[in-house]
Amino acid sequence: MRVSAKHRQIVQLILIPLVMCVAIVHVAENHEEPESRWEPVIQRFEAADQANPPPKGAILFAGSSSIVYWESLAEDMAPLTVINRGFGGSQMFELNMFRDRIVTPYAPRAVLTYEGDNDVAAGKEPTDILAEYHDFVDHLKQHLPDTDIYFIAVKPSIRRAHLWQTMIEVNNGLQALADEHDHVQFLDTSTPMLGEDGTVKTDLLVEDGLHMNANGYAIWTDVIRPVLISAYGE
Repeated sequence: MRVSAKHRQIVQLILIPLVMCVAIVHVAENHEEPESRWEPVIQRFEAADQANPPPKGAILFAGSSSIVYWESLAEDMAPLTVINRGFGGSQMFELNMFRDRIVTPYAPRAVLTYEGDNDVAAGKEPTDILAEYHDFVDHLKQHLPDTDIYFIAVKPSIRRAHLWQTMIEVNNGLQALADEHDHVQFLDTSTPMLGEDGTVKTDLLVEDGLHMNANGYAIWTDVIRPVLISAYGE
């Protein structure tokens, strides 16, 4: 069947807006994806808080899988009371997305965050990553003015060794950010993880070459615990 030019024009006028609508929906779905991705995890945290409310004034650890897998955290920081709100695979913008559900409600005396690792792996520029940290500080200064903020350095690893120079830029930026504010501190847990050749000590990581084993967490504990005990120990 032959289609006239007029009919083709009508079809085009119908299809073009339709394609645009599909594209808009696709963009919207992608924009909402991080929130829907983490919603079940955040809801589990909230359910746990309702069943067993954590005390106000505790020390909160939040961030990606290096926080999630820190199974000895409570023991390592004893006698301080700590809350673990890690959600593995997260980036700093996602912590910002949920900060009013898993950070501010606890009114912690201190917040320690570990992000940036997955941000760099996702191809983000240091300036964009650091902008999210700045936003986090500004938000907590407004809503939790008495809470201290600690940024744990982005760690080296075997799997992401090719990204280490970018991670160094992020760590340098975090140090600079801490220098700009009272009650904000950068914790350099990365340097003790490096060997004399400047690469990560392989005995600190599990087989995947990315996440830490007990040896890695022992180094973190050696850096972090004295700072917290000095500031908050009874």
